[in-house]
Amino acid sequence: MIKAIFFKIFNGKWSAPFFISSVGIFCWIWMLILPVNKIIWNLCFITPIMVALGYIILGISKIFKKRFKEGLLQVVLSVVFMFITAVFFTVLLPKSPYKEYKGDIYNPNNVKVDMPLKLSFSDEKPLFKVDKPEMILYDYNQPGTYKYQVFLNKIEKGTVYLKMFDLTTNRILSEKEIAKDTKVKVENPGDELKEFPLSKQFNVQEGDWGDYYGSRVEVWFKPEDASQPERKLLVKNYVIQGW
Repeated sequence: MIKAIFFKIFNGKWSAPFFISSVGIFCWIWMLILPVNKIIWNLCFITPIMVALGYIILGISKIFKKRFKEGLLQVVLSVVFMFITAVFFTVLLPKSPYKEYKGDIYNPNNVKVDMPLKLSFSDEKPLFKVDKPEMILYDYNQPGTYKYQVFLNKIEKGTVYLKMFDLTTNRILSEKEIAKDTKVKVENPGDELKEFPLSKQFNVQEGDWGDYYGSRVEVWFKPEDASQPERKLLVKNYVIQGW
């Protein structure tokens, strides 16, 4: 009986708008009222989208089964109500478990630390001036997720990548993952600084949303000429949080 009800809901002509809206509202209320962590937060965002995509796929299958009018109606309604749900979440976004940094990290040596710059979903960067070799770390998409870019001169052909360390304990952070995901090809033998493309996004696994701590971010260079050793190019300290 449960199977039959479930199939009827997902395969019904008019259930798409009702069910997509119900799932979306339920997730929104959960995020608004109940305590959430990053897993629940992501799940509540993804679930309404997955339900809507399920309805769209079922609608397309009906079209292929020559139930053209019914399938097209289901696809259109699913897209419309998925869009309405997305707007609802955007305009009336519940409070995120993400906490803003309040300058309260443990910094026993009182070293200078910078905050990552904000990077938009379209990779639009804030304006800043660079007059020497530099590395910029960007907050991207979700807490604990980052991108970076380098500005370099007098550098032979090779690859740069990051190593990140806990500023207090000197423990290396997500060593293999960060080394792999932050590789960027570079080459600029001239004196003029060159801006290289943004890296792929990468995550710092240590820590959690809102648990800020100091990190030392090192830019390492691996020459294409295998006879030459790797070398450290740049070091900066940043306030980060885990993913």
